Amino acid sequence: MRRGARSEKTAVLFVFLLILSCSVKAEQQTPDAAKTLVWVTPSGKKYHKENCPTLKNSGSTVKSISLEDALQRGLEPCSVCNPPVYTGGADLYRLNNPPLRSARDAQLSRMIPARVTEVVDGDTIKVRIPNPHPIQLKTDETIRFLGIDAPETSTSPRPAGYYGEEAKTYVAKLLGGKDILLAFDWDLRDKYGRLLAYIYLQDGKCVNLMLVEQGYAFAYVHFPFQFMDEFTQAQAAAKKQRWGLWSR
Repeated sequence: MRRGARSEKTAVLFVFLLILSCSVKAEQQTPDAAKTLVWVTPSGKKYHKENCPTLKNSGSTVKSISLEDALQRGLEPCSVCNPPVYTGGADLYRLNNPPLRSARDAQLSRMIPARVTEVVDGDTIKVRIPNPHPIQLKTDETIRFLGIDAPETSTSPRPAGYYGEEAKTYVAKLLGGKDILLAFDWDLRDKYGRLLAYIYLQDGKCVNLMLVEQGYAFAYVHFPFQFMDEFTQAQAAAKKQRWGLWSR
């Protein structure tokens, strides 16, 4: 055998062993999310190791929960104590990473499929996710539409708003019992535990943006989201045309 051929074989074997070693190491480092404990505070947005200095300085009651529970609540790992991180399964498709310029640029093939089981109002629905994956998701979820705020309806605990019933009726007609696709942003859940998502139709239209464009909802700019500029511009156009909730 020529010396060059032997060197080539040795290099290939080395690369193969390196890949195998990395795969085994990754498997060993992936914790059992149901059995691994992490520590949280009642109002915290992150989960921690038991002796994290952030917990000691918080002054809040600390309790242990499973990593699986923490992920399903939408909690993120603490950057100070570097607690266990679940690396199994597919990643959630977050449209801010890498950042997209328009909601229309999202890739449908990377989204989570779900079926709408109930329309609560113009910006909230309930869905069923078949075989929820990754672990951060549950089979039955309440979803708050990202980046928008529809007027309240007559069944809301808060006073009903102008065009709230029309918004709910439109969403019910558009999504009721339908199969949809879900994509996400910076925060996975709100303080009520609702999933925060962009809702997409099978044809690639972003429902969140549609509701703003057609005057069924406001652009909700109190918290940052990836398409804030696009939604704000859509709202300005709807307002100029006096569509929907801007008709009065």
